[in-house]
Amino acid sequence: MAGREIAFLPYPAYGHMTPELPVVAELVRRGHRVTCLASDEFTERVRATGARVVGYGTELCTSSPDQLSADESARAPLRLLEETMATVPAIQRAFAGGPPDLLVYDTTLWAPGRLLARTWGVPTVQLSATVASNEHFSLTKEGQRFGPAIDPTHPALARFVTRLRDYLTDHDLGHVTLDEFFTGDDEYTVVFVPRRFQPAGDTFDDRYCFVGPTTTAPTGPTTWHPPASGHPVLLITLGTTVNDQPDFFRTCAEAFAGLPWHVVLTLGNRVDPAWLGPLPPNVEAHRWVPHAEVLRHASLFLCQGGMGSIMEALYFGTPVIAVPHHPEQKINAGRILQLGLGAVIERDAVSAATVRDTTLALSADDEVLGRVRVLRNEVRTAGGASRAADQIEARLLVRGRS
Repeated sequence: MAGREIAFLPYPAYGHMTPELPVVAELVRRGHRVTCLASDEFTERVRATGARVVGYGTELCTSSPDQLSADESARAPLRLLEETMATVPAIQRAFAGGPPDLLVYDTTLWAPGRLLARTWGVPTVQLSATVASNEHFSLTKEGQRFGPAIDPTHPALARFVTRLRDYLTDHDLGHVTLDEFFTGDDEYTVVFVPRRFQPAGDTFDDRYCFVGPTTTAPTGPTTWHPPASGHPVLLITLGTTVNDQPDFFRTCAEAFAGLPWHVVLTLGNRVDPAWLGPLPPNVEAHRWVPHAEVLRHASLFLCQGGMGSIMEALYFGTPVIAVPHHPEQKINAGRILQLGLGAVIERDAVSAATVRDTTLALSADDEVLGRVRVLRNEVRTAGGASRAADQIEARLLVRGRS
């Protein structure tokens, strides 16, 4: 296929950029001209794909409190709408010379993605870094089960509808109903999980393509090496959104003091390893270490239950212990239990004893390991970045025939 112009609107959070940037790189490799929006934190990563980099022109908040109040939960959709819609001017300037042939956008940027696509009259592909939603399963509604009850008369909810209508009117789209805009008008969605992991997966039709994670096995020299002791390895992380918890990491280190296990803690950028104090000799702590290098040797992975972490673990056939914080992580953790791929520790139940006992019990469960290995094979054959690029190119071909 001759190179085409593609606009790419990822959400600037690690859980979204990690699966999506390999798709950008694959499209560039195939000869397409990709313009990718990026925050300062991800500019160099995007540039490394070969894409043209454009700033969002505004600050997108990618973190949230561990627990939201009912008032904060009611205000969150409006805040996100206004933040993401503030990216529209920068995107329009990037394509002042003419619209792209295709617009690819993360689900979090659904509002500017759908608005610009209708304004430009171009086809779209939506990218979902987590499980998708349809008429049989709603990520939003399922997540509400784990949060505070929201007053349906809260003024922020009414303001959300008003603001969305204003945005449509301001862009000469007043004829589009809110229902049409919310549902996406039969848009095509690429989902970075295998179909088996998707709740109600068999109800999703051919408007959805489940390509699994874009993880690949490390090649070349590695920066981390397994212990000479030969002891089983446990990798522990809290990802990038809830990792400001030195006490959690100290508890995990305490849990394995003197045991024949080797523990690798990845703390992120908000906890200094020095804050943990002296660690047992079988525990190492890093701000960051490539998880793929550890997971290929790990017996278990203890994490916050973020989809990126879970998919990376499944790619390497590593059972998961989830300690979920946010509603979406609790949905993921529930899926881990439903599919028999690991265990869950509620955050309020974390102690040295529960971490240790859960790890030892799970490591001895051959049935869990067998199920994880089966799903590993499905993950690795789902298609990843290459299949995602195929689907994006297919949408370009649809436009070419129209």
